[in-house]
Amino acid sequence: MIRVAMVEDDADLRDEASFSLRREGFQVAACADGRALDAWLRTDSIDVAVLDIGLPGENGLAIARRLRRAHPDCGIVMLTAHAETEDRILGMEEGADAYLAKPVDFRELALVLRAVARRVAPAAPVAGLVLIEREQSLMLHDGRRVDLTRLETQLLSRLARAPGQQATREQLVAALGVRYAEYDPRRLEAAMSRLRKKLAEAGCGDEALRAVRHAGYVLAPPLSERDGLN
Repeated sequence: MIRVAMVEDDADLRDEASFSLRREGFQVAACADGRALDAWLRTDSIDVAVLDIGLPGENGLAIARRLRRAHPDCGIVMLTAHAETEDRILGMEEGADAYLAKPVDFRELALVLRAVARRVAPAAPVAGLVLIEREQSLMLHDGRRVDLTRLETQLLSRLARAPGQQATREQLVAALGVRYAEYDPRRLEAAMSRLRKKLAEAGCGDEALRAVRHAGYVLAPPLSERDGLN
């Protein structure tokens, strides 16, 4: 069962949305503000938080910012009356996974919550992978090989050497032999997106390579390195 926190100061909307989501099979914690959410999280966990931006006191953007730091695996959906592009960008910059404008169709909200919950779910355990640097390839647990580009090989090699297989963006860019200040971060994001897709297509799971906001990237399957097979 997907666990959702509905953080909305409008009592009628909060109750109506919570009722609708429970009827769809969600477990819902109805919270009027950030303090109520914090109280819930002291004893229970959630998979996705639905945050109204226009909350009194601490607004939804501020809650999203600290929620992403304290609970990086929690999904965040922004629900607000503000539909302008700038507001959506702000929400995404603070860690939102999805953005819905009021009035929202509760059926759409349920679909979005399920999609976000799948996206942030921990990756299923995968047997160890072997990076063969000289051949720019990745050996899967069943012996199949995945061809890599030079860039992908460098990125995987750096992740393999990082504690917990989590490396910052700065560390990954340095592994490419360039200065971070002179590197367009969008190039790294595009490269990691291509690598994530390649791993998923190889059967490693959609979350085998995951971005951690404000931290970098983490590789879930255990990865070892070899210079060659001989």
